[in-house]
Amino acid sequence: MGGIIAFYGANLYVAANQPCQNAQIADIAQQKDVVARYDDTADSFDSEVGFSEWLMGVNKNRKQLAQMCQGHVLEVSCGTGRNLGYYDYKEGGRVESLTFVDISPQMIEVCKRKWMALFQRTRASWFGSGVKHGMSIRFLPASALGSMPLAPTEPPRKYDTIIQTMGLCSTPSPVELLENMVKYLDTGNPESKILLLEHGRSYQEWLNRILDNSAEKHAEIHGCWFNRDVGALVADAAARTGLEVVRERRRHFGTTWLFELRPKIPSAETASTPKVQSEQPEKEQQKPAKRWFGFSDRSNQD
Repeated sequence: MGGIIAFYGANLYVAANQPCQNAQIADIAQQKDVVARYDDTADSFDSEVGFSEWLMGVNKNRKQLAQMCQGHVLEVSCGTGRNLGYYDYKEGGRVESLTFVDISPQMIEVCKRKWMALFQRTRASWFGSGVKHGMSIRFLPASALGSMPLAPTEPPRKYDTIIQTMGLCSTPSPVELLENMVKYLDTGNPESKILLLEHGRSYQEWLNRILDNSAEKHAEIHGCWFNRDVGALVADAAARTGLEVVRERRRHFGTTWLFELRPKIPSAETASTPKVQSEQPEKEQQKPAKRWFGFSDRSNQD
């Protein structure tokens, strides 16, 4: 066992100190569009990422994020539906409708099959509890960069919650995608929100070197660029759309990002609005207060 750890540590050290072979590899304009890769991996996707997401606790983050959803919910870039079982869709639950969209028809088909299996299981569960009566569930192939359906109300309206998990790494236009999501959010509702779970650059440069050196091969195999500066992308989109990042958290040396964005509160009320909560490396952290997304919530120090 000691030899294995030493071997792994030596390889990690070499990789962390390897200079980046392509200085432009983190520039989105230089990154190849690999979104079509998901058409080929739809059937095997869950088996490819399932163990690593469980090991890293990503499933827990998915659950916490999905359970924050309320009202009419739109999930963009839904993939194979890895969040399906976590929504509060049962009788008395906070979700009124669920709309799933993804650019890959193959991914949407897997998501739909998974929902049917889940629905049958919940219908047969104890006391017959299942999906809320009359609840609309939709699965639609659509690009989050283009036209998407409105909430299934009469008349149709915008959504109360829009959620995306692991989507900014796959699109050639991440800021534009976020801007388009905002067009479908009911920004007149102060409780409306956009929730994001993403992966990207670290706050550790040695890890960023590893990400940059392996990014191109990873993108060709898995269809995502995991070396993007997600924080900068989200901040840019928020500034363009008038939303506010009210929560931000990072895990796994900063490579896993979690965000909550809401419409900005009018200036008369901003005096009582808490500052954005942003997790810093451990050496800069202060005493924890309440918890959010499973992490200690800490106020920024002026």
